[in-house]
Amino acid sequence: MTPAIDRNARNLAVSLGFYGRAVERAGILLITAPVRYSVFNIALLSAPLTSAPEGEFERRVSVARDHYDALGSPWSIWVCEDYLARRDVRRMHSLFRGFGLDCIGEPPGMEMPDLAAPRRPLPDLEMRAVDDDATRKGFTQLAAACFRLPRNYASAAYEDPAVWNHPLRMWTAWEKGRVVSSAATVAAHGALGIYSVGTLPELRGRGYAEAVMRRAIAEARAAGAEGPLVLQSSPAGLNLYRKLGFKNTTRFSVFATPEATR
Repeated sequence: MTPAIDRNARNLAVSLGFYGRAVERAGILLITAPVRYSVFNIALLSAPLTSAPEGEFERRVSVARDHYDALGSPWSIWVCEDYLARRDVRRMHSLFRGFGLDCIGEPPGMEMPDLAAPRRPLPDLEMRAVDDDATRKGFTQLAAACFRLPRNYASAAYEDPAVWNHPLRMWTAWEKGRVVSSAATVAAHGALGIYSVGTLPELRGRGYAEAVMRRAIAEARAAGAEGPLVLQSSPAGLNLYRKLGFKNTTRFSVFATPEATR
């Protein structure tokens, strides 16, 4: 297990704790949200299983299923493939089908030391930290448009001021009074993680995401965040991250109850 793999997975776990209370139980980290939507109720392996006996992976997934079934809640699980023995990687998809979960993504975990200077002029946008009702509602609107979240679930997840008492720091970019892009950072486990990078679909390709991401990183560095930059890329962001210099270090598979695929 390389340090790059471990810090990517551990930083991700901290970021996902934004959505609810995190509790470790029998080798599984369970993040239980007040919102009954699968992508907000999350399970992760709390440690690698590369040397675990056969059947241990399935046992830990059963712990997560039983937890969320008892709550009557849909759920999802992020699996760092380098946390598993090869036999478990090979059978992972069939195992999760048996648990009633579908694969909704296979994002690469990526890393780079830090951003170089921009290679192109970036748009001049108004940058606002998400720290009041207006910016929380703005980010909710953006999240619904960019990340295909139902608006009622996005509102429940992001508009309550109490949920922002978390290491995640979100920035939004505004143009002519409209929120157009976002990026967040989490400083944890020796890395600065980048999350929630999104731009309104009709405005993509204009440098908006890079501009707000650079602002979020600069603010985090000014506050003392150290270590390399890490992220898990969506298909939409992969080209940007590669151009900026990010390299693949691992891969995740994300499975969820069918609700998240609609």
